[in-house]
Amino acid sequence: MFATPLRMQVQIFNLGVQTNLVYRWNFLMRVAVSFVPLLGSVFLWSAAFAGHKSFAGYTFSSMVAYFITLILIDTLTTPNEDDFQIAEDIRGGLINTLLLKPISYRLYRFHLYAAARIVHTAFALIPLGVAMIWLGHYFKDLPWLENLPWALLAMVGAGLIQFFLTFTLAMIAFWILDIGSVTFIIYSIEFLLGGHIFPVDAFPVWLQIVCMHMPFAYEFFFPAAILIGHMDGAGMVTGLMWQWAWIGFFYVLSGILWKRGLRAYTAVGG
Repeated sequence: MFATPLRMQVQIFNLGVQTNLVYRWNFLMRVAVSFVPLLGSVFLWSAAFAGHKSFAGYTFSSMVAYFITLILIDTLTTPNEDDFQIAEDIRGGLINTLLLKPISYRLYRFHLYAAARIVHTAFALIPLGVAMIWLGHYFKDLPWLENLPWALLAMVGAGLIQFFLTFTLAMIAFWILDIGSVTFIIYSIEFLLGGHIFPVDAFPVWLQIVCMHMPFAYEFFFPAAILIGHMDGAGMVTGLMWQWAWIGFFYVLSGILWKRGLRAYTAVGG
């Protein structure tokens, strides 16, 4: 394994920042548009809560706060088509230029991912700030401030899971031409079981147990539940253990697939 010079890592990170600055208006538009489905959720849940004070332990305000938090987590952590970019690097032979350099391709992609998230977040601060002024009253009675440090830790874990899961899925490009169908299936399951449609703790108990033993809940639901106070101390500790266990799993699995893929890639590419 190459020992990667810190100077090279900084240069790669700077390259990622400069590259993503080209798409700064795309970031602004993406964040702004992401609040459109939230309006639909507000109308939907206002109808669902009509005549009811709570649903599955949520009030109307905490339910809306949950979906606002999902948008924040998506902005801070979700890769932007990194899997397809990695697959294109493999198919197009662009990884050749990195194989003999003192940096692993996975570390190279991680720096690009981190740079993209930082640039995206920086340019999203304005629309997010406006949205929070407009919608901040939904958080008024929630313990979000005291839970913020734990929620941020969980968001870091969520970002790491998403990166290593994305990298793992992209490794399929060593063996199949188009990874689109596989990623579509995985991300559809992620959307359903990760808490995008309903909070996981609003599911039947048996489905909650299934979801909390899978990685998807730790990408979105888990940090959101911590922030709005729907995860107690014991639940947080257990959740953080599961979250970092999944990070370790995808870290190891992506490394194994990369090494095996390189053998197949070398054999085919000569």
